[in-house]
Amino acid sequence: MQSEETWMELHVLHRHGWSIAALAREFGLNWRTARRYATMQEAPRYRPRARPAELSAAQVAHLERRLAACPDLRATVLLRELADEYGYTSSYASLRRRVVLLRPATTAEPVLRFETGPGIQTQGDWADVGAWPLGEGTADLFTLVAILGCSRMVALRFATDKTRPTTLRSIVRCVDDLGGATAEFLTDRDTALMAGSRADGAPIYAPEWLDVAAMLGTRPRACRPYRAVTKGKVERVIREVKEDFLAWLTGQVLPERPTLAWYDAAARRWAVEVHAARLHRTTGRVIGEAWADERPLLLPVSGRLLARMEGQDTLVPLPAPVSASRMPAAVGETVEVRPLAAYAELAR
Repeated sequence: MQSEETWMELHVLHRHGWSIAALAREFGLNWRTARRYATMQEAPRYRPRARPAELSAAQVAHLERRLAACPDLRATVLLRELADEYGYTSSYASLRRRVVLLRPATTAEPVLRFETGPGIQTQGDWADVGAWPLGEGTADLFTLVAILGCSRMVALRFATDKTRPTTLRSIVRCVDDLGGATAEFLTDRDTALMAGSRADGAPIYAPEWLDVAAMLGTRPRACRPYRAVTKGKVERVIREVKEDFLAWLTGQVLPERPTLAWYDAAARRWAVEVHAARLHRTTGRVIGEAWADERPLLLPVSGRLLARMEGQDTLVPLPAPVSASRMPAAVGETVEVRPLAAYAELAR
């Protein structure tokens, strides 16, 4: 569209006898454009821009309430809530323009990414999720986050501490939630899983973690020192947990006395109903569909290991080893003694 000054010049010159062809040559315009502006009786005006869809009072109140409680809440979460609870039918782009006016979003992508095939790698790490109601009061909660490197399916388990027994128990539960163990399990250098490192920097794994990994059928791996970003998939999903899952959790009706089991069940429901339904931008696949393809390649967790982690292993323990002094009596009443010539005869 030409400016108002150009319209004025074309209009005046045409009234003073300039032809349309001469105006087009003079101003470098197409003759149809020159004719339209020369014959317009009013200056051109831009059409008003499309405004975002109007929201009802209830929808606006919901946005204000949710953003007040969670300032970093994503527009995708708000879109889902408005559509499910308030019948919002307009586009995501329209809603996002509304949300941007209320607060800017500042997020950063993980530094490194790499892809692994199905059944190859699981990444895990702890996330501090803050204080939440627990029992009669509140407590600082942590959640162990595990993600399959190929399908991007996620599993969460809550705890009130990050000790070695709690970490190992949470890992086993997450692996079971994911459908089984992959060939390797990548973590950072958590002291709950490490006993130190050698002179060359190679990790020394805690014996308990090696035992659990062997029972799971996976190989433990640890990031290089000060390079925790190499497990970028779990770092990215931890951000997802803090920005999406915790926001989703604030919209749920909590029981009168919430327990860790209730938080675990809520996390499982979010992972299956919300996270698994997404189209992953990197893989280009729906997470739940990719997970269904990856699950047959995972090694299921044994029931005995799950019972052991819960302290409910009721299987009869193995008998104590037989002492060397009682070994002959344990294997037989008598031991036949033969001369060396008999063995030489057998060797011919």
